[in-house]
Amino acid sequence: MNLRIGYTASEDTFPLPVEIREFYGPFGFPPNPCPDRPYVTSNFVMGLDGRVSFRELAGRAGGREVSRSAEDRWLMDFLRAHHDALLMGARTLREEPGKDGAGWDFGIGDDSLREYREKTLKLPRLKVMILSGSGNVDLNFRVFHSPRVEPWMITAPDGEKKLLEELASRGESGNVRIVTAGAGVQVDVVRAFQILRSEYGIRTLLCEGGPTLYSQLLERRLVDEEFRAIAMQVLGETTDPRVVRPTACGHCSFLPETAPWFRLISLHYALPYHVFLRLRYEGPRTF
Repeated sequence: MNLRIGYTASEDTFPLPVEIREFYGPFGFPPNPCPDRPYVTSNFVMGLDGRVSFRELAGRAGGREVSRSAEDRWLMDFLRAHHDALLMGARTLREEPGKDGAGWDFGIGDDSLREYREKTLKLPRLKVMILSGSGNVDLNFRVFHSPRVEPWMITAPDGEKKLLEELASRGESGNVRIVTAGAGVQVDVVRAFQILRSEYGIRTLLCEGGPTLYSQLLERRLVDEEFRAIAMQVLGETTDPRVVRPTACGHCSFLPETAPWFRLISLHYALPYHVFLRLRYEGPRTF
């Protein structure tokens, strides 16, 4: 592992194994400033120009194409190991079908980190939550059938109806837990997060995309921390003008007075092509 510490001011609340602590350093979360919802973090990889996806290239839209880093892959598992649940938008699920078209299960691939989660942290299977207000999701995707994760859907009333009907027709009622908040096909994300905390005890939630979902969370001040991997490459403009290569923050737009700031918590790097930032949300600043 080529991962090195450049700087850290992290809390030290997790009992990391010695061999991990030696190259990562301490790791922990602060008290949740909003105890009525989970502590929300995000994890993205992006190029030097801020773009996160070769979106228009079929089968090559995932973060793996941007990162191409064993250290980034390990850090992804590291973060998953410390969170109760993982959240992503349905579009991200569809855009990353993998070689066999069945997608990924988003489970923890590293054996030592999976064992650490189960035996040291004593956390159950990672809950993978797909957000879709319409419920328009292919239930054949691997994430809905993998023994490594627990599949959930976050949806709106119309989406719930569609999902329940489809699950019943497949004889799979009860296989996917459904959380519903909002109206029609519009998910009330704030209410959904409150339900996750109050009814299901979800304390920490890791968002892995995509940019559209992340921008919604940022605009609603629902992001507490970011983990951002920077690959030393430039993705550039799209090769298909009908499809835009997104930046990490999607369609967010702020004024100088409202633009949120983040404080650096830690910096790691893997020479010569990758930097890994941990940032904590502070909101707009006055100078």
